Amino acid sequence: FDDAMTANGDVITIKMDYSYIVPKVGSDRTGHLTTKNGEIYAIAQWYPKMCVYDDVTGWNTLPYWGAGEFYCEFGDINYSVTVPSSHIVMGSGALLNPKEVFTTTQQQRWAQAANSDATVQIRTVAEVTDPASRPSGKPTLTWKFRIENARDVAWSSSKAFVLDAARINLPSGKKSLAVSAHPVESAGRDSYGRGVEYVKASIEHYSKKWTEYPYPMAVNVATNIGGMEYPGIVFCGWTAKNGSAWGVIDHEFGHTWYPMIVGSNERKYGWMDEGFNTFINTLSSAEFNNGEYKEGVTNMHNIGARVIGNPAFENIMLIPDGMKEQNIGVNLYSKTGWGLHLLRDQILGADRFDYAFREYTKQWSFKHPTPFDFFRSMDNAAGEDLSWFWKSWFVNNWKMDQGITDVKPVLTNGVVTRTDITVANLERMPMPIILEVKTKSGRTDMIKVPVDVWMRNTSWAVRYMGSEEVISVTLDPQKVLPDANATNNT
Repeated sequence: FDDAMTANGDVITIKMDYSYIVPKVGSDRTGHLTTKNGEIYAIAQWYPKMCVYDDVTGWNTLPYWGAGEFYCEFGDINYSVTVPSSHIVMGSGALLNPKEVFTTTQQQRWAQAANSDATVQIRTVAEVTDPASRPSGKPTLTWKFRIENARDVAWSSSKAFVLDAARINLPSGKKSLAVSAHPVESAGRDSYGRGVEYVKASIEHYSKKWTEYPYPMAVNVATNIGGMEYPGIVFCGWTAKNGSAWGVIDHEFGHTWYPMIVGSNERKYGWMDEGFNTFINTLSSAEFNNGEYKEGVTNMHNIGARVIGNPAFENIMLIPDGMKEQNIGVNLYSKTGWGLHLLRDQILGADRFDYAFREYTKQWSFKHPTPFDFFRSMDNAAGEDLSWFWKSWFVNNWKMDQGITDVKPVLTNGVVTRTDITVANLERMPMPIILEVKTKSGRTDMIKVPVDVWMRNTSWAVRYMGSEEVISVTLDPQKVLPDANATNNT
């Protein structure tokens, strides 16, 4: 450039010619699938993008090495895709010219879907091989799309698509459109024949729970990519069935919120999108269709004994490309998900946690938070200093072990008035005390002591009031805390 850009709205236009060969398998981000009715092209990472310039690092120039994903800036994007007229194209954003690219019947169905909560078949299984299901007279057609406030765009093109759609109802009263594009091989009710139902339910749940979905379409494409997310469109494995089909659609669209609305740096902090998404997926799965695919209860004692505090699993704050490959799934996905469930279910409670997480999401929408922005935002909204938790679970890789060291009746004037139960914190990670106390009469009481008792103590006496004989005391009987050693819990 001859002249430097100036402040207050200066504009530079960059134009370049480029080309590349679409790989069959593109690192599970892009590629193309051969089906009996033709190729499905899933096109992503297909144009040069500017690095993010933020107020923490300046220019973020970490290269893409595979484990750490992407860090992108937001913008408004118009793009056009010219393909053979036999193809259907679905992509990020609003389809601007349906009248130019659909048959008259498909235009009517497309309009019907925008006002229907039930799935509308835009192009049926039987029509895929019917030449009349595509406009005639031109060798190619140009599909035009626009998306606003998005960090990227992707698209997919094929003559093999079955196409379904239905309306998405958003909390503000606005509408979006759920779409599923898949080959006939994936069209059964045990697979992507329910794709629109899954997309619609996922988007509506997260919009109600965290913040509203910002894009005019939400497209699922079944292809040879196991699962990959882009604004307004996801690529999912074409052979997925039942709960796996729901799970991959729900997970990839969950990424709309983290990191595509809340624009964290995946290159450095993969847990801020994969882990957050793993967590919110469990809530959406519990709600979908009265728990059709609800996940089972996690035994956190097993997790505590095997994973938490185990140096073999490294530190969650390492950049993904710096981790051992076998640790990425645990650190970026599972450990973050377990931690947020602990915070929600055992420390803050669902109402306070959900409010705080929603406030974080709203405050950092279309911005670039760091981990410490997340920590501070949660502290402020929850109204509690949670630094002990962030320090134990995220900043460090600490272990938890509580143990019962003494159970002693206390007498007053020769009569038992209470039983003192002494609990020791034997490792560095503090957690609330959860005690189950059983008495000789058959009574069972649950006692929960907040984590604050460990602020300056490593041992705490819990007073169980009453004259009844205590016959058993158990720490964390439901196994909801990551206690590394359950042998000292009774």
